[in-house]
Amino acid sequence: MNRALKVTRLHLNKLDNFLATPAIILAIVLVVSIIIALAIQRAIGGGDGSPEYIDGARMNAGVVWSLPGFLIYYGVQAVATTYPFGLALGTTRRNFILGTMLANVLQAAYIAVLLVALLGIELATGHWFSNTYVLDTYAVGAGDPWVLALSGFIGVLLCLTIGGLFGAIWVRFGAKGPAVLGLGLGLALAVLILILAPQLGEIIAGITRTGLAVGAGVVIVIALVGTWFAMRRASVR
Repeated sequence: MNRALKVTRLHLNKLDNFLATPAIILAIVLVVSIIIALAIQRAIGGGDGSPEYIDGARMNAGVVWSLPGFLIYYGVQAVATTYPFGLALGTTRRNFILGTMLANVLQAAYIAVLLVALLGIELATGHWFSNTYVLDTYAVGAGDPWVLALSGFIGVLLCLTIGGLFGAIWVRFGAKGPAVLGLGLGLALAVLILILAPQLGEIIAGITRTGLAVGAGVVIVIALVGTWFAMRRASVR
């Protein structure tokens, strides 16, 4: 366990990426959302607080789409670039994966706390003094801090773990490995959609937050298992 914690501390040496980058991305989303909200309000003739305006403003899913790109990249490099240093510390591949997963859990918890703190500021300032809905949105709980925290934690952990899987595939099989994996996953998803097409509307309508959380948990476990199998015979690049 001590060697796994050494790997975790190794990941935490990159505090600029670990702490600052997610905060900067969220700040950009906030600024862009405020600009768009003000533009909409000017177009409709003022900051309308009507139920129709609020319902439309709560459709903003910018915070959902802003972080995954960075998080998946961070998950990739957390495995691909740190792996040689982890082995140099004398850790086993299993402990490297455990230490990396612990670092991912810490980052997921940090971003979840950051999101809840920003939600508190949003609600306290009357939605950023401008009727701008960034975190008080339907996609992340419509102002429920517990839903936001859980959604943020699971979502971040999911992205980091998927990135770690692609990083492990790159370490094991080289540059072609992630491309083949991506194409395979894309093809499997397309075939699944084709098979389920007649019932797709009913399936989407029946999706619940609990179902999404369970599905994300299953994907995280599968990604971890895939990472383990890929790393078992991976050499240092």
